[in-house]
Amino acid sequence: MIELYKKLTKNYYIKKKFIKKNILNYDSFILNCKDLINNLNIKFSESSCFIEIISNQGGIDTHSLNSFFLNFYYKWLLKNKFNVEIINLEKSLFGYKKSLLFVNDYYSFFLFKNESGLHRIIRKNPLVSSKKIQTSYLSFNILPKINSNKNFINKNDLIIENYKSKGSGGQHVNTTNSAIRIIHKPTNIIVSSQSERSQIQNKKFALQTLEYKLLVKNNLFLKERYNNFKYEKKYIKTYYFENNEIIDHVIKKKIDLIEYFNLNIDFIKI
Repeated sequence: MIELYKKLTKNYYIKKKFIKKNILNYDSFILNCKDLINNLNIKFSESSCFIEIISNQGGIDTHSLNSFFLNFYYKWLLKNKFNVEIINLEKSLFGYKKSLLFVNDYYSFFLFKNESGLHRIIRKNPLVSSKKIQTSYLSFNILPKINSNKNFINKNDLIIENYKSKGSGGQHVNTTNSAIRIIHKPTNIIVSSQSERSQIQNKKFALQTLEYKLLVKNNLFLKERYNNFKYEKKYIKTYYFENNEIIDHVIKKKIDLIEYFNLNIDFIKI
């Protein structure tokens, strides 16, 4: 139990929450955190996690919403001292079809797993002149990083290629082979990264993206192996932009929308 306390307090966000609750030492932790300790028995609780945002129903408006929500989560995570990286973006003319974050902190999967599901957004569509109120959907997938990834990635199964980056970026992208493409031979999954100037960093992001895609592909295996691991499609939040209101369906509470997107609401409950 002492080891659990030490691991939890390595996470800046959790440590800050403990201090706010006057949980200042191991004894007060044991006394006040019985429910938390029980919940941490869920498999993968102490794992880092991937957060994927997928544009769902709602047309191209969901692409701009994807970009908006990605920016919100990224800023919120940075504000709360999480180690977060944007590792993959599937771009469109209006934003992103898919975006993928990696949160590399103890217990980040435990903290964010309840964000996994459907997020419903009701607002006037800024992309059409009529400003008609439209309902759009984003799917959030939260998956844990498996501490030992040898079940998913064998180096002998990979073809790793480097090539010149395409798109904006000045002279650098035209003169160096910094972009990375990885082919996973058993599944024929192909991932690439060219967002960074460094080939090493692009390779890191590509491997993390491949690991995530293999986790998604092996999700049925995960569910069968770990009974407590749930990967459900359910409503998480509904965002009413015209009413400045968010309904959190998990905790069954209303939240001020402006305060939420101004990073002033702590939406994680521990």
